[in-house]
Amino acid sequence: MQITADTIIRTASLYQGLTARAVDHETYRYNRTFRGCFGLAPHLAAELWNMLDDEDPLSDIRWVTYFLATLMFLRTYTVTAVLAMIFMKDEKTIRHWVWVFIEKIASLDLIRWEYRRMNDNGSRCLVTVDGTDFRIREPGPFSTGWFTKKFNGPGLRYEIAVCIQTGWIVWINGPFPCGEWVDIAISLSSLVHMFEGDERAVADKGYRGYPQFFDCPWRHLDNQQQTSRKALARARHECVNRRLKEWSCLLQRWRHSLDKHGKMAHAVANIVQLQIMDKPMWQVEYYDRVDNEFDFDY
Repeated sequence: MQITADTIIRTASLYQGLTARAVDHETYRYNRTFRGCFGLAPHLAAELWNMLDDEDPLSDIRWVTYFLATLMFLRTYTVTAVLAMIFMKDEKTIRHWVWVFIEKIASLDLIRWEYRRMNDNGSRCLVTVDGTDFRIREPGPFSTGWFTKKFNGPGLRYEIAVCIQTGWIVWINGPFPCGEWVDIAISLSSLVHMFEGDERAVADKGYRGYPQFFDCPWRHLDNQQQTSRKALARARHECVNRRLKEWSCLLQRWRHSLDKHGKMAHAVANIVQLQIMDKPMWQVEYYDRVDNEFDFDY
């Protein structure tokens, strides 16, 4: 059953304690409030629902309530008791449907490796790659294999690749225990086998030692233009990582079972991808071939 943004707004306003008049006459303020509660704009929430409906038809309008509860869970990572109180549902019921919708969102095919070739200008480097860590509770028995210096505690690591020309997420791989898997090891286990020909990826200093796969910053070898364009590409990649962590389920310490973390992370990545598709990120001018006016011979 396809729905519109108006259906999303009307349903959400019932649980936000807002009247139809307040929604109609304070549109900008309401949209900001909606994003604060559910993480994305109403029209994108409706588009996400319709994508789910295309994959597996959702025939009951009452499921919109559970869909919104799922978005609120991902956005705020609140406890089930609070969700049950807000949406006036039984805790067991709301818990069940939240995870049903998380699995549905995670299964969407929005992140594709072939998207890296969109707007291809012939560069060898089509993507930026980096690992990003997320907090978890200390698993038992204790092991240093989970430790990450970023949090001075246990964490899970994902590998993210972003298309340089579009800013779209084209690859997500994980989770991996932070202490056992450094960024370069994760890439060598899978990502590099996806490269074609002389294809490489722009990466940070942690990927040095494999110039056939990664174009890293070299202070004594790169000229000013090379340094600048690599830095801009990596900076936008950090913006993508930040967008992932705007969702509290990835920002806060994970309190559910570890086997659910991957589903949740892929669900959030798909939502962030949808946001980037709707409103593109700032463009990076990048070219690394010889005989181009913007290029320098490596």
